[in-house]
Amino acid sequence: MNFAVAVFSFNRGTHLRNCLHSIEQGWPGVSLHLVDDGSDDPEVAQVLAEYANRAQVERVDVLNKSKNGNLYRNMQRVYERLSDDTLLVCLQDDTQLTRTVTDADRAEIVDYLDANPGSAILSPAFQRGTISARALSDLQYDSAHHMYFFNRPSPKVAGMHYSDVAMFHVGRLRQAQWRFIEDEFANDKQARDLFGKMAYLPCPWAMWVPNAPAYRNRAKTLAWRLGERWSRSGLYPFELMASAKVDAMRVRDFEADKPVADRFLTLAGGRELPHPWAYDPLKRWRILRRLNEFEEWIKRVRKALGF
Repeated sequence: MNFAVAVFSFNRGTHLRNCLHSIEQGWPGVSLHLVDDGSDDPEVAQVLAEYANRAQVERVDVLNKSKNGNLYRNMQRVYERLSDDTLLVCLQDDTQLTRTVTDADRAEIVDYLDANPGSAILSPAFQRGTISARALSDLQYDSAHHMYFFNRPSPKVAGMHYSDVAMFHVGRLRQAQWRFIEDEFANDKQARDLFGKMAYLPCPWAMWVPNAPAYRNRAKTLAWRLGERWSRSGLYPFELMASAKVDAMRVRDFEADKPVADRFLTLAGGRELPHPWAYDPLKRWRILRRLNEFEEWIKRVRKALGF
């Protein structure tokens, strides 16, 4: 099986550079696709130019003001140009590889897919430390498959069958006439109907970096900007895991020791952030969440009235 990595970016040049650098360190030589969603960040333009000869670089300038911009259209366009025998790894600019992806890692993935011809989507990511105790208990280790699966009877969020950061078997998606839908939860329901539960790697090698600045609908509300300021949003990359740490992770008690990022990863340069690491600048401040809801409501009213 061939492997390809796609990185999708928007206006986070320093994070994009970190993501690509981690791929060069952790998976040198992998087929790399880089799609930018019309960024106006000068550093993004610089990174795109630097990688023009090292990756298939594409810039999409069609404006899409939905929550995730052109993310799903961009995922679709990369998937459509790959061969059936490819496993497409989709990352975003606020993610990175956390260790070297070895031949053994790739063989583990291929073996699982060979043994489970109905499966097409796997997650290479750690769990966030902000996951609730109940949700973490729903993440169950399956020793027969050497994978984790979420056992949620009525999931209200994506992640049981699909994630935007995941690995996709191109041939199986194509055979099922898969198309990426403009909503993560809708993609989760589609994946449920076509492929069943998504497998989570027992020894992950990718993760979102904490405290990254973000956009919703290609913009930021006042509440969002304040949240990023109060939470000291910026670039907080991970150190690539040393071989001793990886070896210890491979022989741990998989049932008792779930793959939570805060447990296994370390921020680079000795930097520290409060635990659990945050991925949403509004999560710690209820007043900002309420302000953000009010601002979004005002936007909807103005749009309905034609302003």
